[in-house]
Amino acid sequence: MVSVRRVAPILFLAVATAVWAAPQAATKTDTQAPATTTKTATSPAKKTAKAPASTTSPAPTPTPAPTTTSPATKKTTAKTTAATSTTTQAPAPKSTTAKTTTPKAATKKAAKPAEKKAAEKPAAKKATEKKPAEKTAAKVKSTRPPKNLHKVGDHWTPYNPPDPATYPAGAKTYTIKPGDTLWALATQFYNNGYMWPQLWEANTWITDAHWIYPGDVLLVEGEIAQQAEGGGTTGAAGTGAGGGKTAAGGTLGETTGTPLGGQIVRPIVTAADSLGGTAGPVPLAEESDIYCYGYIGDPNEPLPNAIGGWEDAELRYQPGADVQSIDGSEGDLAFIDGGSSTGLTAGETYILVMPRALIKHPANHYNIIGRQYDYVGQVKVLCVDGERSRGIITRSCAEVPVGARLKPMPQLPIPLARIPAMPAFCDPASGKRKGFIISSQGGDWLEALGEGYLVQINLGRDDQVLPGEFLTVFRYNPPEGQRQVLGELAVLTAESHTATAKIVLMRFNMHIGDGVEIR
Repeated sequence: MVSVRRVAPILFLAVATAVWAAPQAATKTDTQAPATTTKTATSPAKKTAKAPASTTSPAPTPTPAPTTTSPATKKTTAKTTAATSTTTQAPAPKSTTAKTTTPKAATKKAAKPAEKKAAEKPAAKKATEKKPAEKTAAKVKSTRPPKNLHKVGDHWTPYNPPDPATYPAGAKTYTIKPGDTLWALATQFYNNGYMWPQLWEANTWITDAHWIYPGDVLLVEGEIAQQAEGGGTTGAAGTGAGGGKTAAGGTLGETTGTPLGGQIVRPIVTAADSLGGTAGPVPLAEESDIYCYGYIGDPNEPLPNAIGGWEDAELRYQPGADVQSIDGSEGDLAFIDGGSSTGLTAGETYILVMPRALIKHPANHYNIIGRQYDYVGQVKVLCVDGERSRGIITRSCAEVPVGARLKPMPQLPIPLARIPAMPAFCDPASGKRKGFIISSQGGDWLEALGEGYLVQINLGRDDQVLPGEFLTVFRYNPPEGQRQVLGELAVLTAESHTATAKIVLMRFNMHIGDGVEIR
């Protein structure tokens, strides 16, 4: 018989060898066949690739993803292999559990950075979305109401309004209420919201027109307030020959209330009323009205310098033409007849004038008033010799002909004035000096002149007519000989006994020969 004590160690060794060999066989299977593991790991990648392919473009047989496009699979395989080799060192059966849990742990570790990146992206978007809000806040900040409020009477305000008791006797005032704006108040007081600057100018203690405070007292008076009570934003109530009020003064129309207190009459506007005009000063002309029209001067005014020709004259020649009209324009180079001996200076700009026809008095054709000189452009003298010069046309109002005369550049400011309303039907004449329209822009062939046209009159500086003055245009009707008001002229420039004027208001068409009267 064999002793149990001798056999027991052999049996224990055999059992231990069998138990130890099982995990070794599993390890060899994993390490020696990486291709199998790769295939197993790649198959989920293929399944994952099918999902987006089917959502974007449903293909019956999707192309298998190449190995280079699945770096995540390689990393996962490498991690699995590393985990397996780690498990090989453990001779206990618990290695199977370790091998199962290790890839999960690796997957969780890999998922955490992905979750962090995903969490960072929305955060970045939120931060980006805040930028417009920050810009808007900056804009709002620039239009915030004034600070440093203090109590004045029974209300709070950032301004220092004057005491209403200090306003002139009979001054019209208004206490600001919640919801008021200068635009709305101008609409109420003057029937025109665009007149809010006039209301602001009457209350200079308001430093920011965007913010007005309930309880502050506004001063509402002056010319625009009187116009509002008269029923218009620009006209004024006319007076008849007897001194009484006309229809524009409030004898017609319905009676309505006003924020200023009391009752006012909204008149019915008729042709007999005094209409037109402006509430404040406005430019009476444009630059082209001043430097592209002309004047009436001495018929024999000395103008020794003139345009003699053009640099490219041969290109302007017209073969076969009886008359060669070779004219220039802005940018053309010109030869000038005249130089230092006739007063030209290099670098100076001169205005170009063309002498035109003689102007006769409308009531007496034997009386020559002067000659019409038209402004056609401007030339800058580049270089000067004794009797010859060269220059360049810097501005052309019309075609600049050869022979255009050079005259020193006049300094003619644009007048700024308030346009008065036209006289009402019953208003008497002013009794001041009278004259005539003697010429017009475009020539004498114009049968009717209207608002915006430029004209010449036979009154000037020596007749107390200066730029910024106004004259009434009138005509006597032949049957009855009654005076008929046609419109208003604004004087732009003045010579000794003539002036250039612009029609700023009209009731009827005007003609050369109509009378003018100083307002």
